[in-house]
Amino acid sequence: MNMNQLKPMIIVLLMLTSALAGCTGTDGAEGIPGPQGETGEQGPPGIQGETGPAGADGQNGADGQNGADGMDVNESRIAQLEAELASKDATIAILLGNISDMEEELEAVDDVIEMYYMMFVQIQNDMNDLESNLMDEINWVNNTVDWAYMDLSGASLRDTYLRYADLSNADLYNADLYNADLRNADLRNTDLRYAELTNADLMYADLISADLSNANLRNADLTDADLSNADLSDANLHDADFYGADLSNADLTGAYLYFTTLSYANLTGADLTGTDVSNAYRAGVYWNDTTCPDGTNSDDNGNTCENNL
Repeated sequence: MNMNQLKPMIIVLLMLTSALAGCTGTDGAEGIPGPQGETGEQGPPGIQGETGPAGADGQNGADGQNGADGMDVNESRIAQLEAELASKDATIAILLGNISDMEEELEAVDDVIEMYYMMFVQIQNDMNDLESNLMDEINWVNNTVDWAYMDLSGASLRDTYLRYADLSNADLYNADLYNADLRNADLRNTDLRYAELTNADLMYADLISADLSNANLRNADLTDADLSNADLSDANLHDADFYGADLSNADLTGAYLYFTTLSYANLTGADLTGTDVSNAYRAGVYWNDTTCPDGTNSDDNGNTCENNL
């Protein structure tokens, strides 16, 4: 066998030996693939030679270079999500602003509701007052007593409702009117001598020229009553209330005025001879031509009886 015939066999053996040597070594890192070489001409088939002994293990191949880091595919997605979050934050800020505006509007609505509620309460109270006044008027029309000029001497009228009653010129001599309601009653020229009027309500009553001599008016209420020219001589006026009453030209001689309220009463021309008003309430009393308890005239005492009680 000549040399030319052995060359192909030697080349094959070398290739097998190199391959076997690469298989037994530690694998190196995969390197970057090289470019495809040109296909060479196919040589003639060689003669199968004898299998030679296994060659020595070849050295490990050098590690290939690390490939360049690839671009992170998640960066664009993260940027997209961040943009979406920023958009949501802006939307939330707008919604919060709208909520704040709505809260202010609701507060304004609450103020209006409260104002209308207060107006409603006031109107309701006014209606209640009007209804009460209407009922008073109806009761007055339906229940007004007309006893003018009647003889009621000695009559028992305790706790009787006689508001706005016409008792003018009636005879109520020695009548029992204990705790009677005589508010706004007409008692002009009425005979009330020795009448029992303890705790009676005579507010705003018309008692012009009424005869109340020796009557018992203890704790009676005669606030703003008109008693001008009335006769109250020797009457019991203990704790009676004549606040703002008109007692002009009234006869109060000998009347019992212990703790009687005479504040702001008009005592023009009234006669207080023999009375004791030292314990009466006298703030704002109008003294004018008044006969003081000691018999002197208020006009001669500096228009007062305060020093002549």
